[in-house]
Amino acid sequence: MKRHHRLSGRLVLLFICVSILIIFVVHSGFRYGIRDEIRQFAEPHLVEYVDHLRQQIGTPPDIQAASALAHRLQLDIQINFPEYRWSSNGKPIDENRLSFHTHQLPNGKTVQLSHEERRFLLRLHEEDIELLFITQDNWKSGSLPIIGIVTIFTVLALIALTYHLVRRLFQPIEIIRHDVALFGSGELDHRISIQRRDELGELANSINTMADEIQGMLEAKRQLLLAISHELRSPLTRVRLNAELLSESDPRERIIADLQVLEHQLTELLETERLESKHAKLDLQPVDPTQLIESVADKHFFDARLQPHFTNVGKIIDLDLVRIKLLIRNLLENALRHTPDGARPVDIYSEVGTEGWHFTVEDYGEGIPAEHISHLTEPFYRVDQARQRYTGGYGLGLYLCRIIVDAHDGRLSIKSELEKGTKISIFIPSSR
Repeated sequence: MKRHHRLSGRLVLLFICVSILIIFVVHSGFRYGIRDEIRQFAEPHLVEYVDHLRQQIGTPPDIQAASALAHRLQLDIQINFPEYRWSSNGKPIDENRLSFHTHQLPNGKTVQLSHEERRFLLRLHEEDIELLFITQDNWKSGSLPIIGIVTIFTVLALIALTYHLVRRLFQPIEIIRHDVALFGSGELDHRISIQRRDELGELANSINTMADEIQGMLEAKRQLLLAISHELRSPLTRVRLNAELLSESDPRERIIADLQVLEHQLTELLETERLESKHAKLDLQPVDPTQLIESVADKHFFDARLQPHFTNVGKIIDLDLVRIKLLIRNLLENALRHTPDGARPVDIYSEVGTEGWHFTVEDYGEGIPAEHISHLTEPFYRVDQARQRYTGGYGLGLYLCRIIVDAHDGRLSIKSELEKGTKISIFIPSSR
């Protein structure tokens, strides 16, 4: 099954990727482009701050002043005397395991910076005494984890909201796709109803306009077919009536035969045009296929050598009576044309089961080369390119058969072997 990727999901993913890229570009710009400016601006303040802290503690360092300063500024202060270490929180840090980065300040003094887990350290040297100012681990208070969790959920909520808004924005695309599918399946009266004044609304209006024009063209085509049918059938009927009044002779019989061929060709051409459209409607009636086969054989092939094999005689199925008769006639005519004298009779198989109607016509003639079989149901395709009537008709018979079967939601298959014959099978389901 082919997967469908929603446009709204792609847009949200695109927004997320673009946001990440923007954050990366901004971060890089601040880091590499503005870092020096910030450093020049911050270093004097850092010097003043460090001097201020050192002056508050005094020289030599006053433990009580350092303790009061640590409590007031929420800092951990550690003083390393030559003889011992003192820490405001009672837990001295072994800075030997840390890696410090040294920064030279404009006043010539050096400040060493490092970090440990979630704390930052600033170290100063005053002769043989070290002063360490350490930020407290605020994660222990529980506020930062809560802030982090709330931030994550807020970002997820914003992404979900964005996805919902984008889906709502592009919802008309799904409506347009569904309605166009209905229009393509034959519901020409259906129109897209979208009250939008943006590009999607204009697209819906354009499709509706196209539907109106196509419906008009199909109606004009139908009227043209009806006019052609009337204009051609009337003179053919008059010519045939006049030919019937002629005295018995070979020319009279040939004229009548040619007129019958013209009438049959006209019928097939018009029927092909009607059924080739998806919007053609069938006149379905409950009929017995066996009776149809017998009536066609008695009317058109009463002296032909046919061998019927009928099963479940009397079973009823819904079929288009006129078109199925045309289908049966074309298949029988095609099989008899390619059956040489002295060959086995043409076998006719018919069975109406619970699934539908199976109908097969099998002849035992010269057969058809394999490279032609897949093209036999194409319009005006003939194995014999000479296009002589007695060698294979004019190439519309099997094409019309396929269209009739397709209109009944059925299937048609052809099997043939050289010097053994050809078998054409159709199946029309009982439920459509």
